[in-house]
Amino acid sequence: MYSELETMVLKTIKNEYGNQWEKVDESIVSEKIESAKLLYQMATDEFYDNQSAKNYNLCITAMISLQYWNQKRVRLFSLVEDF
Repeated sequence: MYSELETMVLKTIKNEYGNQWEKVDESIVSEKIESAKLLYQMATDEFYDNQSAKNYNLCITAMISLQYWNQKRVRLFSLVEDF
């Protein structure tokens, strides 16, 4: 299903931050989404200018990162107790 590169990138992210369904602080997710969007924009711009294998792999890395962080569950801060 995934290529070797995709598997390696996803495994690296999961080792650091857990699976998508594991919750982390909202501030971390927001920061990582912004970073992933920036990386994606830069990677696609580079690939547009030069369709090299390096730039292709960078695009894949950026897409996986962006997808992971957009699907990541968030631990929301609440002033109300859950019952």
